[in-house]
Amino acid sequence: MFRKTPSEERDTTLFQEMKKELSPHLESVDAKMKSFLDRHAKIIFCSMILLILASFILTFYVLKPEAPTQAHGFKKDLKALPDGMAGEFSALQDLTLRAAKMTELKAEIERIISQDSISKSDSIYLEKAIEQLQYFHKQAKEDEH
Repeated sequence: MFRKTPSEERDTTLFQEMKKELSPHLESVDAKMKSFLDRHAKIIFCSMILLILASFILTFYVLKPEAPTQAHGFKKDLKALPDGMAGEFSALQDLTLRAAKMTELKAEIERIISQDSISKSDSIYLEKAIEQLQYFHKQAKEDEH
């Protein structure tokens, strides 16, 4: 039952043997699929277009998801945590959001400063961004103490 069947060639692999055994079957399936697609090309094309349109309509008009915002989801998760852990997690979330905002502000300030000339709107944004960075730095020092 578990006897090894020797191959006729010494350097053959399992993949080569499988290909040799299954290639006639796969070629016939391939030929049938091609003939089916050739015979019904217009119907297949129209059905694809209808499926795309139906998907568009369902996505934007029928199935309007009422997904809560990410912050709302975090608040639900925080309620499930124990009291001491929820406060620490909330503080960690605040620090993460603050760090992301600081990184974004620094990148925007560097982009504006690297320009040859600064427009009035860029100047106003630069002032506000610097004020926000100073506020974040002051908050960080207060959190340390």
